[in-house]
Amino acid sequence: MATRETTLLSVDIENETYHLTLLDGSKWFVDPGDLPTIATWIPTVGIRIQKTNRPSVFELTNIDEDISVRAAKIG
Repeated sequence: MATRETTLLSVDIENETYHLTLLDGSKWFVDPGDLPTIATWIPTVGIRIQKTNRPSVFELTNIDEDISVRAAKIG
């Protein structure tokens, strides 16, 4: 599976939906159950993006902490 790396710019919480915006301009919807995990991620942390076996689902990994969440690309 293809893997690439980028940097976290922001975590946005809007109308109970959770989005990550990355330095490469991509935006990701993260499951609300993962909010406690991504709430600790600071801007500028390295993020590894890897496709999973499920269609349209990716694994975003905080490289510094080696903690992952599942996400869908929205932009």
